[in-house]
Amino acid sequence: MLRRLPVYLLLDCSESMAGPPLDAVENGVVTMLAALRKNPYAMETVHLSIITFDAKARVTVPLTEIPSITPPRLKIRPGTSLGAALNLLQESLKNDVVKTTSERKGDYRPLVFILTDGQPTDQWRPAADRLRSTSPKPANIYGIGCGDEVDFTALNQIADVCLHMRGLSTESFAQFFVWMSASVQSMSVAPEEKVSFEKIPLQPGMELVDRANPPVLSERGERLFFHVCCRKTKKHYLMRYRYEPAFELYIAQDAIPLEDDFFSDGALKSPAVSSEMLHGNVPCPHCHADSWAQCGFCKHLFCIEEDFNEPFLVCPLCETKLTGFSGGSFGVEGSMG
Repeated sequence: MLRRLPVYLLLDCSESMAGPPLDAVENGVVTMLAALRKNPYAMETVHLSIITFDAKARVTVPLTEIPSITPPRLKIRPGTSLGAALNLLQESLKNDVVKTTSERKGDYRPLVFILTDGQPTDQWRPAADRLRSTSPKPANIYGIGCGDEVDFTALNQIADVCLHMRGLSTESFAQFFVWMSASVQSMSVAPEEKVSFEKIPLQPGMELVDRANPPVLSERGERLFFHVCCRKTKKHYLMRYRYEPAFELYIAQDAIPLEDDFFSDGALKSPAVSSEMLHGNVPCPHCHADSWAQCGFCKHLFCIEEDFNEPFLVCPLCETKLTGFSGGSFGVEGSMG
């Protein structure tokens, strides 16, 4: 039996990845598979599994030989349950990987890539401690933090090597998957070696994290995420704000349509922020209404025209008839991102 090189991708599918970043990750997986299919060594040895994590962790693609993999469609959900993803990884490693015995050679040591752009929202330390204390070492683990809001304290305690990909652009993710494809192909030729950054140079915008002095995470959340319901279509979208120090306000950035089953797993809430801290609006992507309001009963947000002047309206979620509109400040509950 040929010895396999198991490769696991742990992909962050939280709300902060919504839009172009997640599209770029999907395209990157497709590009990576195409590159591996052109490499005879990779075709013979590499088996790939994809674990996605948000409020929960899921084995989106079980460990499969490269020719048989269908690229998955990734879905956005609230939360960044890195601990749950690590637990699932350990379970997969235990069940998937063929161990070496006195009678046969088992699989090569697996290669794990963790891709995230934020901070864990669950208890990740127990899972990280179990993973790091397992003997013999179960995998070579690489943590890749994307953007400027990554908790490298967590990644440093999980991964053997941490990389910082500063951008969240489509080009940045494409370059990362080029590097990762080259790394996996190199490992398929010499599976006993580690990924060498001299042999496989980092792409522009990627840098090795100094474990003694990792990038410092701001105490203030740089981004806010709000779930909004379209009043006319009852479809949902995600509205994102980003903190601008020059104004000491959160400025509206974009509005991204969400899947119809977005709330099936429940939503994780973040502490309420004063409406006075939120500046600007982004049109609803479903009906193009240019503002939003909050229901005084269920506290959910819904879109509304900025010049709305009717005597009442109906909340699209709880169907309460709303007749009074306050112009003062109020607390707005966001999602965990």
